[in-house]
Amino acid sequence: MKGSQQAAPPLGTANEASRINLQLLSYLVMLVSEEHVTRAADRMGISQPAMSTALARLRKVFKDPILVRTTSGMRPTARALHLAEKARVALELLDHGTEDGSFDPALASGHFRIMATEGVASVVMPELLATVRQSARNLRFTVMSGDIRRAPEFLRDGQLEFSMGFTQSKTDDLHQMLLYPQRIVCLASRAHPQIQGRLSFEQFIEQGHVVWGADPVPFPAIEALVDDALALRGVSRNVVARVANLSTSAALVASSDLLAIVPQRMALDGVVSRRCQVLPLPFSTPAFDVRLIWHARWHRDRTHIWLRQLFRQCAASIRSRCVGPE
Repeated sequence: MKGSQQAAPPLGTANEASRINLQLLSYLVMLVSEEHVTRAADRMGISQPAMSTALARLRKVFKDPILVRTTSGMRPTARALHLAEKARVALELLDHGTEDGSFDPALASGHFRIMATEGVASVVMPELLATVRQSARNLRFTVMSGDIRRAPEFLRDGQLEFSMGFTQSKTDDLHQMLLYPQRIVCLASRAHPQIQGRLSFEQFIEQGHVVWGADPVPFPAIEALVDDALALRGVSRNVVARVANLSTSAALVASSDLLAIVPQRMALDGVVSRRCQVLPLPFSTPAFDVRLIWHARWHRDRTHIWLRQLFRQCAASIRSRCVGPE
């Protein structure tokens, strides 16, 4: 029609194919996914100026802004969304077509963000990073705490690559694997005046408690599980103190007549068990297994797959070292 703007040619036409490559397509996918130049650069393991240059090149090649500024931040254009979907399919097809078991971790790069509590991170990350550093020294990691209830949202929005912890979320777009089973136990001082070796339900309710849940802990799932179980019985704990980390709970219990609930794995640590009695809860709670969770968009990514295999190996090692009563 006269006066109308000529539509840009579709992805893959001859005049554009000569000006793009697979790396540029991967940058397009990441820019659209992250909706942020700096985050996209961080995810791809390149500098922000390099990603800005890539965005400028994409805009020139496709004759489209790709990302536009709005009141709520940068957003992809309709054409960019269409192009990114086509590019994602093409990259996946090429990746499957060249899979021959020759993935080289030494060439892998990128930044992986993981949400986990301090306790879970201290169990999993030392072994994982030690293994990663043996063969993939260009990978970077950020381990952060946060509200585990929002982990599915953060994974879907691309703010995280992994979440580790207790979850009840099971949806088609999220994948998960068991890292290790976990139970909740109660700590009491070895010098407790009323409790020695056995803990009744009445004692659990009557005694004062140290509870993990002061700022900056946004949602202590372990405490919520216990409170919910007690609420079903029409009772609640006598909370004397709230703390921001579980190691403080153990220290306060060791020098007082207070009780605290902690993951069994932490309670079996030598420093804790030497100063505290480790007692089973006098009531049942739901399973509190720790799982690794990731979004479907990364399920077929080669580096992501390789990392998940390392997580699987670490999980097997952790489970094999599990000691104490289940």
